[in-house]
Amino acid sequence: MATLLAPAGSPEAVQAALDAGADAVYVGLKGWSRGGARGELTWDELVTCQDRAASAGRELHLALNTIPKPEERARLFEAIPPLLDLGIRTLIVNDIGILHWLRRWFPALRLTASIGCGAQTVSDVAFFRDLGAGAVVLPGTVGPDEVREIRAVRGIAIEVMVHMVEEFILLGKCWMPSYAHLKPSPLQDGAQAGATVEGGDRGLRQTGSMKRGGVGACFKICQQPWNLFEGDRWVDTRFFPSRQISRAAEAGAYVAAGADILKLQGRSLSPEILSLLVRGFRDVLDGRADVAAGAGQPAALPASWTVVGR
Repeated sequence: MATLLAPAGSPEAVQAALDAGADAVYVGLKGWSRGGARGELTWDELVTCQDRAASAGRELHLALNTIPKPEERARLFEAIPPLLDLGIRTLIVNDIGILHWLRRWFPALRLTASIGCGAQTVSDVAFFRDLGAGAVVLPGTVGPDEVREIRAVRGIAIEVMVHMVEEFILLGKCWMPSYAHLKPSPLQDGAQAGATVEGGDRGLRQTGSMKRGGVGACFKICQQPWNLFEGDRWVDTRFFPSRQISRAAEAGAYVAAGADILKLQGRSLSPEILSLLVRGFRDVLDGRADVAAGAGQPAALPASWTVVGR
């Protein structure tokens, strides 16, 4: 049976995901993840979440998915031993070079190549295996038949993001101007830079990643209305294409194709909505709910979440 990996952006959300049936939960640490105050934890919150996951016999995965500049990498590597001491073993990494060095310097880690690494083919997955990744995340646009082909690559776990937002331009690598802020952005409490990981809510956010929170928060302008003009004349108000991909109807097909982990996106979701999402997929995986082919979601989720499959 595949592992159901749920997102969480707070200790309350971690508990909700565990109670709803998640086999594992992934979280982000302030300054090393995306989204600013949306879905990131302080060090103390991380300790609480790790305790809750361990007490439930489940695992906590950590997304360290900024792309740090050279002068920032030492700070990231200094953060790893305290995480290992805490009992966290699985890191989700977005930077290929960082993944390489983490594998060399911290062999006890299990490293996942994030969806932002862009893997979608047999060759991509083989590359990340050879680089040292223990798992790789594929987007929900990759179907069960393609996963079956990719499963021929041995020695690496296959994760599929079966519930996700299809991002503008390229998954995990948005270059919309909402990210264009060239100075390091202070973390919320306004303290000085140079904090250790235990004080992860202090100091400056890492500056190296346009996508992953390094140079300011995402304002989601791709999801805002845009006015269309012809000369000086207003013509229409439109939105960029923005789809949620939710492939619950094919959860069983992904498992049969060899997917090891079914991953859900949504660290900014409230505990209440997250509970619905996780419970819906848990019921589908355990055979307690039927999802009509093409419906793309467990029936308990809000109607506004109805999405295309592919």
